[in-house]
Amino acid sequence: MEEKSYILREETYFEEMRQRVLPYLAQRKKELWLEREPGKRQYCVRYLADEAVGTVVVVHGFTETAEKYQEVVWYFLSHGYHVYVPEHCGHGHSYRLVDDLSLVHVDSYERYVADLLAVAERAAKEQKGLPLFLYAHSMGGGVGAAALSRRPRLFARAVLTSPMIRPITSGVPWPAAKLLAGLLCKLGRADKYVPGGHPFDGKETFEGSPSTCRERYEFYQRRREEEPVYQMNSPSCGWLHEAVRLNRYLQSDGWKQIETPFLLFQAEDDSFVWDSEQERFVEKVNRNGRTSARLVHMSETKHEIFNSASSVLERYWEEILRFFASTGKE
Repeated sequence: MEEKSYILREETYFEEMRQRVLPYLAQRKKELWLEREPGKRQYCVRYLADEAVGTVVVVHGFTETAEKYQEVVWYFLSHGYHVYVPEHCGHGHSYRLVDDLSLVHVDSYERYVADLLAVAERAAKEQKGLPLFLYAHSMGGGVGAAALSRRPRLFARAVLTSPMIRPITSGVPWPAAKLLAGLLCKLGRADKYVPGGHPFDGKETFEGSPSTCRERYEFYQRRREEEPVYQMNSPSCGWLHEAVRLNRYLQSDGWKQIETPFLLFQAEDDSFVWDSEQERFVEKVNRNGRTSARLVHMSETKHEIFNSASSVLERYWEEILRFFASTGKE
């Protein structure tokens, strides 16, 4: 890559997003509604590149939406990749299993995986002949890793960025969190807030956020405060129980089935997911020998690496785009 000027700069971020990026995306955007199960409509946004070299499925994280990934989509489109961005069950415009817009609830992590694979299979069919890639963040990274194990040859390559192989449970030791989640579900509280959870109150601050770039944080946060369906805030007891099951699956059986080469980006300061679990996962995949996995440690970052300063994003995006572009050139 000769120049890195495609990375948006903090000092002009709002202007560039509103005047250049959003109009560009709007011209290439189409909203899709998928029904893997009757009556359960999953929302997905599709963006088509002018001269495509591949297709990327972008998988968002816990309490996020497709709209949060507009800058990510911009970089992929600018480099010739069609992009599909589905929203998980319980997020954004997609179907929900509870009425409370602030509560993220799921009955099984396999639902997330099946929904993702349905979108990926549609993308592969619609863009036949192009390699299919995965870019998945946080909870989406954990779901994406499970999807790689379920369909080992669907994706040509994958990027797992701060993936939730295991979530950090806010001061509660993991063994205790596992027991508590299971007990509360047995007591009929699967679709209720975890202890300490609460509805969206708009009190989140940049300083306490998983982002290190104020401009990027504020751009989406303003939109989130305006749109009620973007105001997911806390997990249900059932969600936590399924995060436990997902962790168990990935570390016991899932890693054995993966054949897709992938990069795992690890943040320097991550208070949302366990670094050690990411490292164990990569070690297991490499030891298995069915594919290659590489851990990329990103200094000067928090959990949302894609919401870092432009100097960090230059390294981040150069690594991702080089990895995808080298498909088939080994």
